[in-house]
Amino acid sequence: MFKAAVSGLAAILERTSWVRELAGILPLSALIEFIDVPQKLHILELSGAVPLWSWPVTPAGSRLLLSNNHLQQSCCLDAFGSSVGWIGLDGRFGDQYTVISPETIRLCLSSKRPRTIENSHKNMAGKNLRVQNLEIVHVCRLEGQKPREPSEFWLYHLFLDPWWMYSRGYLAVSVFGWIALLGTIIMSCILQCYLALAFLVIVPLTGSVVLLIHGSRPRGLLIEHNSPYNRLIVTAEHLNATNWIVFYGESTIVNSLLNRALELRGPKMPGGYFGLLRKFLRISILGQWALALGAASTKDWNAYFISFWIAFCIFSHAYLVPPRLEAKDWMKTCAHIQLERYQTQLSSRRALLNTIMALNPDTIYRDADTQQDDRTNLYEGAMKWIDPILQSGPSRSRWEEATRKAMNEAERFSAEEMTSGNFLSAEWKTTCIHQGREEYWSEFIPEGIYMAAKIKEDTKLPGRMKTVAAAS
Repeated sequence: MFKAAVSGLAAILERTSWVRELAGILPLSALIEFIDVPQKLHILELSGAVPLWSWPVTPAGSRLLLSNNHLQQSCCLDAFGSSVGWIGLDGRFGDQYTVISPETIRLCLSSKRPRTIENSHKNMAGKNLRVQNLEIVHVCRLEGQKPREPSEFWLYHLFLDPWWMYSRGYLAVSVFGWIALLGTIIMSCILQCYLALAFLVIVPLTGSVVLLIHGSRPRGLLIEHNSPYNRLIVTAEHLNATNWIVFYGESTIVNSLLNRALELRGPKMPGGYFGLLRKFLRISILGQWALALGAASTKDWNAYFISFWIAFCIFSHAYLVPPRLEAKDWMKTCAHIQLERYQTQLSSRRALLNTIMALNPDTIYRDADTQQDDRTNLYEGAMKWIDPILQSGPSRSRWEEATRKAMNEAERFSAEEMTSGNFLSAEWKTTCIHQGREEYWSEFIPEGIYMAAKIKEDTKLPGRMKTVAAAS
């Protein structure tokens, strides 16, 4: 029966020339063009959550896997120059720095769909607007569950930790992949496709070595102790951007996520093993290429089995266990945090600055002795984050003072009452007149304060002091 099946398949190749020619193209095109090794490696280094059966390796990917990337503390795409970076501006002290894990944060953000907060202020109906997109990310510590750490013992880490570190969906896909791999191996053996059989055996061996070199120590936040204070940090790709992200949450968590390298956790492999593992990895990658080339040159069903498995790995990484879901698992089990995303638009750059200034819990000065807010003064350090965007000067000082007074007057109004922008007193408007003319920025202060109030109402952001987040 099996011989008849083999003969029948061979006859198809003989009768149909395009099937045979396609077999000579598929393995190489699939292996070279469509496998995203950098992103897969990034997730592996972050959480170890990449199935061992999904490691066909491209030539470009081999250079990355055989580099000394495992010696770095940052994950693959977080390394400087590997992805688009972000600038961070600290809302309390004004420090400016490069966000250290930009791609990890992007993956975490992609795991949560943002909710839109509409800007109904009259300024949005104007013409020639310099519209600014603002996203607010509320970072909370997961409460109600005891954090767990990866086991320091190798066997426990490899075989027991995955059951609590990864979601049921990931585990189901992983098990399904192993079943599919076993079935494909059996079929290739029955149909005497021995090049494909060897390829299917080498792929999970390659994944095992990659895991040992790059994925055996998942990352976590460097500092996790509690802080009673909340912090606001402004981020953007550059200082003339139109897309801005504000991270708001407990100061230690926000700082660890944006300004500190992620901490390596789990068992540490003795340094002497790396050389041996790298040699084995090089041999297994060369074996993959040789078998793919051999299958392409023979133009038989070996090529289709190899192409099927490469396509299955690409599909599973893109749709079954995409990086955003693996990043969500990482936040829950390794970082012990959760995110809430909100997005809105402002009519101008100055309205954006006013909104962030009114959202910042450190904007108003707080007396160190009485622990009470002194609303007659702004906290000097909390205004320094604006310096790279708007230089200090007389006009800015007048704008800051006008904003402070407007924030005080707005305390007695709801966000809905501030929609028209006419909630401020005539006395306040006199503070916006300089040398007989009204300052151009005066119309943007009410918009910024209105939007900050609306954001606070809709998002339930805590104030200066931390409140306990609900378990998720």
